[in-house]
Amino acid sequence: MTTKRFLSTGILLISLTFSSVPVQANEVNMYMGAITMSYARFNAAQTIVDARKALASMRTAAVAARAQKPNALANVASNNPKLKMYQLEIDKLIAEIDKTSKLVNAGKLAQAKTEGKKILQLRDEGHAAMKH
Repeated sequence: MTTKRFLSTGILLISLTFSSVPVQANEVNMYMGAITMSYARFNAAQTIVDARKALASMRTAAVAARAQKPNALANVASNNPKLKMYQLEIDKLIAEIDKTSKLVNAGKLAQAKTEGKKILQLRDEGHAAMKH
């Protein structure tokens, strides 16, 4: 990733953080954006160190997103089935990130990148589940 693109992304995240939109409503979107950017960094990683850092960032954002409620569920009770489904989908994502991280830590970067494609599949499945 070029420095210019990295700085642009950082500025975008900072501006989202300090925008006038209510913070809680923005947090899930911000974390999802961070997951997407971290996945792109992971996918482009040429070294174990870079892959490890990207996956760690991705996991941190996923854990943070799980702790928040998406906009559509902002006013539901904590035992709401749709909220529980959202949390379950994030749990699946975290588990896949952990599985991919184990491969990276074992020095199997190519295999980790193949396994890591399941992260995108889980994202798509999670988004589809939330739309129903």
